[in-house]
Amino acid sequence: MRVLCIQGIHSSVGTSTVVANTARTLKELGQDVLVFDLNPNNLLRLHFNMDWQNPAGWALNVSKKKSWFTVAYECEQGIRFIPFGQIDYKKLQSFSIAKNWLSDQLTYLNLPSETWVILNVSSELNALSTQALKLGDIIIRVIEPQINSLSQVIDSIQSSYIYDNDSLADKAFYLINKLATNSQLDYDVALVLKKLLLEKIIPVTIHFDENIKEALANKTTVTVHAPESPAVDEFKAFAIWLTTHFN
Repeated sequence: MRVLCIQGIHSSVGTSTVVANTARTLKELGQDVLVFDLNPNNLLRLHFNMDWQNPAGWALNVSKKKSWFTVAYECEQGIRFIPFGQIDYKKLQSFSIAKNWLSDQLTYLNLPSETWVILNVSSELNALSTQALKLGDIIIRVIEPQINSLSQVIDSIQSSYIYDNDSLADKAFYLINKLATNSQLDYDVALVLKKLLLEKIIPVTIHFDENIKEALANKTTVTVHAPESPAVDEFKAFAIWLTTHFN
């Protein structure tokens, strides 16, 4: 299996949107895909037509000492995904898993070597996100062309967040998301990010698109909601970059 970690440089940069649309695009390219939501915000499910009021998820089951396999879903376009689940604050604070839990569970699934396992990783550095990053074959860090993102990119490069571990640094790449076409500042910040990150920046930019917001409101992805949208071509280019990278 190919383990792809997608993580926002911070919250609200559109990580779940990137995960969902990348998964759907890879599926449309004929790839076998399994999406695993590791983010406690539990928002990824809304891109895959899961009921708003459904609290089911793997973490909720684990917290109740139940099997998590029963919460696996498959949406109408054939994407298999495992939601995080709705956990109240008190349970979330006490939630813990074994050191190699994630690796053990994926091994137990015994997936074919060509299967893409996409991990939606929280921007918060915790035991679960650390397991995911170490397990991933490639890490995609999603950034928005804003000043706060630029500051955090510089901080993360200079800190021990990723670059104290050579293996993580080698497999970490950055994807610019939500670039507004009518904002000169966005383009300026994006240019600085590209110069700063050099070969670590993915040569595809996902522009802000109202169709993406509308797709989420309809509990689906932009590739389904508005296939003529320019964002669809951008996600396809990103998916092709991923397959080329692995090949």
